[in-house]
Amino acid sequence: MNKETLYKYFEGIASPEEEEMVYHWLDASPENIKELYKERKFFDSTILSGDIDNKEKINKKTNRTKVAFKSWSREILKIAAVITITIICAMFYYHSEKKEMISATNTLIVPAGQRVNLKLSDGTTVWVNARSKIIYPAFFSGSKREINLDGEAYFEVVHNEKRTFIVHTQKCDVEALGTKFNVEAYSDSKKFCASLMQGSIKVFDNIKPSAPIILKPTQEVNFKDGQLVVSSIDDYNHFRWREGLLCFENIAFDELMKRFETCYEISIIVENTKLKDYSCSGKFRISDGLDNALRILQKNGKYTFERNEDNTVVYIK
Repeated sequence: MNKETLYKYFEGIASPEEEEMVYHWLDASPENIKELYKERKFFDSTILSGDIDNKEKINKKTNRTKVAFKSWSREILKIAAVITITIICAMFYYHSEKKEMISATNTLIVPAGQRVNLKLSDGTTVWVNARSKIIYPAFFSGSKREINLDGEAYFEVVHNEKRTFIVHTQKCDVEALGTKFNVEAYSDSKKFCASLMQGSIKVFDNIKPSAPIILKPTQEVNFKDGQLVVSSIDDYNHFRWREGLLCFENIAFDELMKRFETCYEISIIVENTKLKDYSCSGKFRISDGLDNALRILQKNGKYTFERNEDNTVVYIK
């Protein structure tokens, strides 16, 4: 930054264009802020010492009127310096507050048996399932809209060609522009699944990010045996968890119990070996609780169940 422009800014005589140049220069780098403080300190010292410019040095041979005028001018500049410093401090405080506000992140944790619907700053709508955590910025800035997910969430992303929307998970990342999709990626599970309803998404394996999978509507990708496998969505009822429903069709009893474990954050141990061939179909309201679902299923499954003393494990016998 030209020092002459800075000094004009300090004196309050810079043009609007020059002021804008200073603002942009300050935003460009933290080092520029340090440089401004340094130059401001030097400028103030020249004011207080009465040595603003060689041209303005008081000539000892000048008459008293000129001396009085210079003295008066110097006092005005001192006052102006104090006012300018106050304005600069206020400006820095504003920029600092603005940057802090933009960089602030929110963390949402949804407990077992619950779900939450929220709207992000860009208008994107997100449904967050039970036992899930989502970290998202208060305001999106830069060329990307990025969030972090541990769990399951359904996204309706607002279209923006200039700013991609990225969901970061432990195993894979999902990139979209404007689309509707579901991501299931619990960190305590080996499973990863991204299902696309509308638009298009790219799925990146975090270990092999150079070869993304591009999905089309009605497709989903699962992480199996260390690689991403694409298939068609067979049952859309699974995504009705947004309505508070747990739906399943011809699912193995053991697999259903794993869903119950995820939903209710409880361990289920199946001790009844006869249930290995038990295939289940049905629909439950999640808020009705685990015991209600198990009582309905046991009509055909012929089993009993009990909880341990601290309600952390359910045994199916």
